[in-house]
Amino acid sequence: MTRSVPRTLVMVTVVVLLTLGNVAAAQATLPTLAVGATTSASDTVGSGNTCAGFLDERTHLGNLGIRRVFASAGQLPPANAITCHNTNGGVLWYSFKTSCTPTAVAAGSCDTEIQNIATAMPANTYLTYYHEPEDDMTGVQFVAAFQRAYTVAKAANSTLNVIPIYMSYQWRTGSTRVTNNGTGGDYEIQDWIVPAAYADAYGLDLYWQASTRGSEPDDPYSIGSDPRMIRWYNAVSGLGKPLTLPEWGIDDDQGTRASRGPAIRASRTWLTSHDFRIVSYWQMDNWYLGATTFPAGGYADPDGVAAYQELVAAATP
Repeated sequence: MTRSVPRTLVMVTVVVLLTLGNVAAAQATLPTLAVGATTSASDTVGSGNTCAGFLDERTHLGNLGIRRVFASAGQLPPANAITCHNTNGGVLWYSFKTSCTPTAVAAGSCDTEIQNIATAMPANTYLTYYHEPEDDMTGVQFVAAFQRAYTVAKAANSTLNVIPIYMSYQWRTGSTRVTNNGTGGDYEIQDWIVPAAYADAYGLDLYWQASTRGSEPDDPYSIGSDPRMIRWYNAVSGLGKPLTLPEWGIDDDQGTRASRGPAIRASRTWLTSHDFRIVSYWQMDNWYLGATTFPAGGYADPDGVAAYQELVAAATP
């Protein structure tokens, strides 16, 4: 799928987490509701992705508790991320890619790299191999690689929550790369779904940008009204695993900009009633809600900030 979200720009991810429960025997019981964030000049280790940005987000959006960090070539979780986890309560969600190709990962060529990453992760944290893989491989390749990564990571650190993340925002009705007719061929959602035995939850990213006419709303609405989300929800909701929204962005970039608040409030109602345990608002460019410094394109949205603060206020320590 063609990506619509550049990964080299300033970004902040805000995460809402509801209890995963006993997804796997080794998993700890989590708070009923927790909230977190990531702040970065890019999205990879060494790019300026520091705890300071996470703490700045807390200043504006409330007592955030989960922080995403990304790695592009098998790097270990950076010391800053571990310190932020241990000292500041920024529970780590680490999304990593390896120095091996997905085919090589499936064959075991990167087992040591995956073991080292998993071992370095604090207990009861979150780990994703190759988030949003659809641009870079086939569904068959991804599933084989993720199953290997899951098995190796859990053997090294059984407390981890290992979660695949898909770019559901690109699976638009009418897309030439989405057949959805049951014939398979890597353009079917079912070709990409990691079996439930190899996933502690499923992650579905979603973005709204008004300039993408014909597929996204001008003024944002509830997640539960988005056909791309419903397509994926229907595909994975019956697999017996919790669901997550690890990245979510709302940009009303046409005409008079509307508040994101109603969409955040309505989406929270739908998500929490449909077994979504993690919800992430990714602040980037026009999607920003609250930070000391806004990038070009960012705009003030007091009601959107208030809606997210309401979500944070519902969190339990």
